[in-house]
Amino acid sequence: MMQDNAKRIRHAFVFVLVILFLSYVLFQSKNLLEGPIISITKPSNGETLTYHVVSVEGTAKNISFIYMNDRQIFVDTLGNFRETIIAPLGYSIIKLSAKDKFGRKTERYLHVVLPGTTTLPSFESIPKTLLEPTSSTSASTTKNI
Repeated sequence: MMQDNAKRIRHAFVFVLVILFLSYVLFQSKNLLEGPIISITKPSNGETLTYHVVSVEGTAKNISFIYMNDRQIFVDTLGNFRETIIAPLGYSIIKLSAKDKFGRKTERYLHVVLPGTTTLPSFESIPKTLLEPTSSTSASTTKNI
């Protein structure tokens, strides 16, 4: 009788250990099961912009590659990204897509509006070094064949 109780306790202990181990494995593999995740923090979806230059910020998890408008961008060690783009006047859609190491993909679309009455930067605010021609671009001619 004492041996039966000891056996049952041992079986129960082993059963609890197996359940704990399986729970741990499932918890650790949830990132593999979720696939790539993109979260956009700035600007908000549907936002009306006040300036042409837009900083798109967010985080990405479980990714191998991430793209903004089909151009590869990069994340830091914590998965944060920040990319600056120039938005045209009117309605724009910014596409963010990511792919994980198993080939699974996800896409997020950010809709923004830049009203047509937005003021452009004045000519005087542009640094003079950007306005001066460089030796490689000055007086070069091209010939179409």
